[in-house]
Amino acid sequence: MIRHIRITALSLLFAVSATTVQAAESINVSAWGGFFEETLAAEIYPGFTEETGIEVNSIAQPTSSAWMTQLMAAARAKKAPTDISLVADEVLYRGNAAGLWAKLDTSKLPNTKELKEGYVKLDDDGKAFGVGALAFYTTFVTNTDYSKEAPTSWAELWEDKWDKKLGIVTNPNSGLIEATAKTFFGGYEVMQTREGLEKVIAKIAELKPQVSLWYRDEGQFQQALEAGELNAGLYYHDVAMLSIWDGKPIASNFPKEGGIVSDASWVVTRDSKKIESTEKFINYMSKPETQALMARKLGIFPIVPRDSMDLTDEEFSAVGSEIEAVKTQTEIHLREGDWLESKFQEMIAQ
Repeated sequence: MIRHIRITALSLLFAVSATTVQAAESINVSAWGGFFEETLAAEIYPGFTEETGIEVNSIAQPTSSAWMTQLMAAARAKKAPTDISLVADEVLYRGNAAGLWAKLDTSKLPNTKELKEGYVKLDDDGKAFGVGALAFYTTFVTNTDYSKEAPTSWAELWEDKWDKKLGIVTNPNSGLIEATAKTFFGGYEVMQTREGLEKVIAKIAELKPQVSLWYRDEGQFQQALEAGELNAGLYYHDVAMLSIWDGKPIASNFPKEGGIVSDASWVVTRDSKKIESTEKFINYMSKPETQALMARKLGIFPIVPRDSMDLTDEEFSAVGSEIEAVKTQTEIHLREGDWLESKFQEMIAQ
């Protein structure tokens, strides 16, 4: 899933303090551009520098596909445009298949034992090629000026009550396919075959009379929802919460089937010369204290057990839900990528 708020070319450099000499070593860390990367650089990375003496040069990534292209080109030249990248699941697995990522020594990552099961990504030989960084939700968002009552099920998206002002993502990776499968077909098993996927897409096609915006530009959707030009749709929970805290008439709702959760991981570029420092960085970012800080500052959903953090009930509910989530089926999207993209866009165009 493309996960960025806005693209920026700004890279921020933080010193340990104004009165100390420059750290002997630094690493380049890239993350999704805009508020996300800027907040990591301002609020999260300085703690790592204070603890280790290693500075972080923060780099804003372009979109996932563009960043993947840049990394592939750099790998062919045996160069490392960054030491560490924050990547969504699809890029994580595509990059591993292409040999883009360095293998990590898990004995030097003791804090990863704090992560929930499955967040240390192992290849067929049992070697780690990525480590979970965070999770983020897509939810059923509504304009509260239009509808004061929160929807309780994804099925309500199909109800004829949104005044033909729904906003839906054009990317089949958005999680809508999974939410539709769980809500109307009893789970993800229907997604295992192309015949089943066609049934799910046909169900999504029933939304078309209510959809006034099929969007790729997240900012366009956000502005339209805030302005009342849209009444509901799918959007990132953390960004919606920023709008809510800013006083905008928006609600981010977790249906009974669960919000749609996606993961992101840290990967180390194969040609990085600073593997030991990158392992220290990943180890730091895996600490429950760091996960809690990212939840507070970025609105992401932490990937360590709740009881390992000091988040209050209010802080936890602001970033996620204990309802079992709708889980993005990355393996299926990778396997059926081009075919699924073609079928989804064909459905929109008809």
